[in-house]
Amino acid sequence: MGLSITVGVLADLLENDEEGASWVAGHFTEINELLKANGLQEHAEPEKCDAWSRDGYGYSGLHALREFAGLVWMNENIPHDVLLTGTDTPYEEKLFATALPLVLGEDKRGWVSKLFRKKQEAPSLPFLHLVVHSDAEGYYVPVDFPLPLVPSVMTEDSVSIWPLGSVQQLKRELITIKSHLQIPDGLTSQSENLEELLESGDQRKSGLVWEAQPIATYSALIMLEACEASLKTGAAISFG
Repeated sequence: MGLSITVGVLADLLENDEEGASWVAGHFTEINELLKANGLQEHAEPEKCDAWSRDGYGYSGLHALREFAGLVWMNENIPHDVLLTGTDTPYEEKLFATALPLVLGEDKRGWVSKLFRKKQEAPSLPFLHLVVHSDAEGYYVPVDFPLPLVPSVMTEDSVSIWPLGSVQQLKRELITIKSHLQIPDGLTSQSENLEELLESGDQRKSGLVWEAQPIATYSALIMLEACEASLKTGAAISFG
């Protein structure tokens, strides 16, 4: 069992699981209520599109990526002799603890509105959309907004899907991480040399950072590929 990342979940369920499609459609109704409440455009989840899906490196793969993000945020040296596995994540925890108050502030709606009215930049704290998001459920929608969004009132059936992330913001964060991982153009989540490192459970202690941290690299690449699929199809990224 592990994290599954899907783009086009509603379209897929409408073909294969009508009951599941109805449940997910309810999530998108709540998502649009939240977007409207924050003065943002609604998200139109397509009912027909080519679904895209990848399995994460367990749930720990996402935490390895977030730990890497925390190291970058703290301006720490990226280790070549210690493999980030996502099981011990002190830098992720520090980043999350610092980021969460920005997202859960009392005047979330007013703050987001001010950002857009005054055309200000997003808060300087990096990797908000990567870190302040469920590691098992939830969505990123292809709508650009600076802070992950949380409704003031949550239903029991959908409490686990919040905060809501922005695909555009997530992609920007991942591009920054990609540069720190020194991932070369052309490397994908399916590349044979990356698969060999993941299967061996080893790392290359010399060379580029991505070779020393293959788990974070794989997680970054599947998330970037999900962003590209989302922006191409107009469908949300779904964790499940």
